[in-house]
Amino acid sequence: MATISGINNPGMNVFSNVYAPNSAQKQQIDFLAMLMVQLKNQNPTDPYDNQQFAAQLATFSQLEQLTDIKNLLNDQADIFALLSMSMENTSLPAMIGKYASAVSNNLDSDGVNPSEIGFKVTLPAVSGKAMIYDSAGKLIRTIDLASSQVAVGERTIEWDGRNDAGDKMLPGKYKVQVELTETSGATYNPETYTVGKIEAVRFKSTGTVIVINGTEVSLSAINDVRESPF
Repeated sequence: MATISGINNPGMNVFSNVYAPNSAQKQQIDFLAMLMVQLKNQNPTDPYDNQQFAAQLATFSQLEQLTDIKNLLNDQADIFALLSMSMENTSLPAMIGKYASAVSNNLDSDGVNPSEIGFKVTLPAVSGKAMIYDSAGKLIRTIDLASSQVAVGERTIEWDGRNDAGDKMLPGKYKVQVELTETSGATYNPETYTVGKIEAVRFKSTGTVIVINGTEVSLSAINDVRESPF
């Protein structure tokens, strides 16, 4: 059989160059170009083997089918994602007015009403404290927890918006950390929650957020929604 030439001929690759390197479309164009060159350069006295030619065409057909299936699955995944998001966004406004808890150490104080803090005691503790920090990271209030507040289970406490000196703090953003002491003397920090009424649902470019007592939390952070207060 004659030596195959012309496979790198620019004229043969005019369509192939349109597609990105290693893309499925480019591979298909290159495959067809190679077959055309093989047919063009075959020896008339020793023509290209029909079985090999058929096998290569079958391989090309399988590749094309697999590419179509992959594209179809990707399209379906995008459609399902959009459908799920649409259904989720449609149902979320119905949550407004209900009560929720969400994983967060943020507190938004309005300077008037107390802020509710939730946390989960996972290991038996003999004592504990909740520490409130201002936006600059300064500790402004330490609340000693009663024995009933350190028992294993989900607990809530309130911060009255005052510092250790009893002064009313300005409205703003604060952070909370709870520290519990076990019977062995070891300490640990349980996960804290923002607890309260759902005031709003906001759709942002970064994702959907729920507003609980003035604090924005991501939808994925919510771990409980109820009709009545906690």
